[in-house]
Amino acid sequence: MAAGRIGSALLGFALIAAGCAHHPLKVREPNPIGEYHQVHSNAFFWGAVEQTKYADQCATNVLDEVQTVTSLPQALATVLTLGIWMPATVKYKCAKRPVLPDDPEPGE
Repeated sequence: MAAGRIGSALLGFALIAAGCAHHPLKVREPNPIGEYHQVHSNAFFWGAVEQTKYADQCATNVLDEVQTVTSLPQALATVLTLGIWMPATVKYKCAKRPVLPDDPEPGE
């Protein structure tokens, strides 16, 4: 009996853990600043209608990393509505302002 409960608990945990997809996009030479920020995004009618979201938390206007995350409930919502509603979460990390070789040194 106890082995059956443990097996059921492990199966449930595996389903929950496996029900989250991450799609990271990173730069080759990271230059991050600060923590991750997140926005919730929705697409409707198989992507025909999409929301535009902005990385408002990045004062430098430069991104270091972006992740699109779909949780199990979000995936279920997409399946149950046959793609009419497709929710997702976008996580991003800002980058420091890059210094280009032709830029003057600070203080010049």
